[in-house]
Amino acid sequence: MGHILPFPRLAPPWPEQVEALEPASALVLSACIRPWVAAARLKEDPFPPVVEAMEEAWAPHEAALSAHALMHGIALQAIRMVEVGCPKCPGLTGDEMLLLHAVAEASRGVDHPAQVLAEMVAEPALIFLDPPLIGLARRLDAEGWHFRPRRMPVGLPEGAVPWCH
Repeated sequence: MGHILPFPRLAPPWPEQVEALEPASALVLSACIRPWVAAARLKEDPFPPVVEAMEEAWAPHEAALSAHALMHGIALQAIRMVEVGCPKCPGLTGDEMLLLHAVAEASRGVDHPAQVLAEMVAEPALIFLDPPLIGLARRLDAEGWHFRPRRMPVGLPEGAVPWCH
């Protein structure tokens, strides 16, 4: 009599290049994370560029609100520098992978998806990042933007510097 051994399918790792992302992750990166950070670096209101990028991608307007709340919370509660590339950068930083992973986990129904961000955000603030992560994931999922399961990125990104207040 034979035995059936199940072989678990491992989720693939996050790619290092933007072009290798599936549409939902590419949307979050190029229409939410990077435009928000680019505007904040210029000391401009980061919300309008996110709304504009979401509209150009035919994504739900309400998702822009969740993305703004998420990025604003991270900006206020970061415990170290969070590396985010410029809007046209072809590569992904480790922090961008963590942010995308948190949204993907929220889309899978994980109870506390912000826990993924524990190495970049103050521990007490993580609970406040769950609602925008879940809201962003659900709003995108409802419009057909689905996330591919991927492995958790590990370790601090190379060159990450602790945030000094």
